[in-house]
Amino acid sequence: MRLPPALLGSVLAVLLLTWAVPAVAIIRVDIPVCKIYDTAQVVAVGTVLRVNPDNRVIDVQVEETLKGKLDGDRLRVQLAAPAELIKEVAAGGSLVIFTGQDGGKPAAVLHLADTWLLAEPIPNVSPTAWRTVQLHDLKQSFPGRTAGLARVVRQLKAGKPALLDKLELEAFRAGVLELAKLDVANPTFLSAADLNGDKKLDLLIGTAGGVRLFLAAGAGFEDATAAWGLAKAAGSWRALGDVNGDQRVDLLLGGRLWINDGQKLTAAGTPLNLPPASQPLAAELTDVTGDKKPDAVILLADGRLLTFENSGAPDRPWRARPIRALWNGGAAPSAAAFGDWGDDGRPHVMVVRSDGVTRYGLGADAGPPADHERLTGKPVGAHHKAHRDGLKNVLAAAIDVNGDRRLDLFVLADGGGLLLVNRGMGAFLVDPDAGSAVTSPGQQRVPFKLTPATPWTAADMHADGFDDLLVLTADGRLYEVSNPPLPVGDSDP
Repeated sequence: MRLPPALLGSVLAVLLLTWAVPAVAIIRVDIPVCKIYDTAQVVAVGTVLRVNPDNRVIDVQVEETLKGKLDGDRLRVQLAAPAELIKEVAAGGSLVIFTGQDGGKPAAVLHLADTWLLAEPIPNVSPTAWRTVQLHDLKQSFPGRTAGLARVVRQLKAGKPALLDKLELEAFRAGVLELAKLDVANPTFLSAADLNGDKKLDLLIGTAGGVRLFLAAGAGFEDATAAWGLAKAAGSWRALGDVNGDQRVDLLLGGRLWINDGQKLTAAGTPLNLPPASQPLAAELTDVTGDKKPDAVILLADGRLLTFENSGAPDRPWRARPIRALWNGGAAPSAAAFGDWGDDGRPHVMVVRSDGVTRYGLGADAGPPADHERLTGKPVGAHHKAHRDGLKNVLAAAIDVNGDRRLDLFVLADGGGLLLVNRGMGAFLVDPDAGSAVTSPGQQRVPFKLTPATPWTAADMHADGFDDLLVLTADGRLYEVSNPPLPVGDSDP
């Protein structure tokens, strides 16, 4: 039988149907960087020394020749086309060059200022010089930064490629199970983590009446809100992490830290000093200072990023860093998620809007934001015809869908879903049909609705490294959208 669209009408409606034929998707890059590397005669990485904007000439120091041989350790590039790119080139920036033959004539593909370029040699000059003649359509091969591509080609030389170019994916193929009926109504958020150290995931749930904690017990969940000291806890947003290094999951609820001793949670210190009328879009406990301690980062809906440095002791105030504006104006954000989304190992935040996903760095030196095309090689409307007018009624979750310990992003919207699979180095593959894979192996249709306000979260429910999805309905029904690994022998090598 054919699977219906996973998302119907103006509301995100997932219909759980009998699954007749598994939907296996193979998502790939047609011209991967490894193929460009293999076919090139020379591959080198350099650093921009000088930029002359008047004649658009760039002097480059060759840092490493990874394949073949170059004449000398300097290069010169004349940026003839596109001329306006010279404004983006700066001393200290990276350059990657692949040289070879095009129709029997010498040619080169350059990556400079985060842009793929086709170049021809300038004869009889020293040092070796190339003139760019046009943009090269290799965005999907690698849409990220030149500095990231430099690391990719160095990995190829070392025989340790880390950039994901192809994936056979059968996400959520095991369907949907109803796990429990919890005593909550109209929940506002859902998080899953092992709070008591029994290797089972517990549930933290927000409600209008306060925060509720349900510990995994037997085949279900047991309300432990009062026993764990959360009877008076409240907050419309949360973040989870180990703030004091004792290997236990602590909480940040509505700006107040709660420390976990393994048997209860205790409010610590004074609440974070948030601006009046703050409307958090997302929050995370993650190290942004580089001292190996998780700090608190809170992204407000208006684009302001709040950062509070971990003081090293819960009872000491966490110092607020200057507020940064990640954006001003524009389309309103629908959802956001923090994680290692970039190419430098630092935390970033992914923000979902109607025009797709945009990545922002958290540090003052993070550089410009990366839009959907920079992340994937295509604008959002090119992935799915239903999204040509933009994403509407968005629900998003960070999830490790393929067990590689990289965060992926699953976005549902009217007309279909988009799964952004993390390739590494700030680049993403896209499965435009991931929403249709949310099916049930049961014999009866069990409909429930997902709206942008529906609480859901990723959770590795079976300790297999593959995140599943948990969905909590307005009347307290908890569903698992299962995502087991492919059987041995069926996965892509």
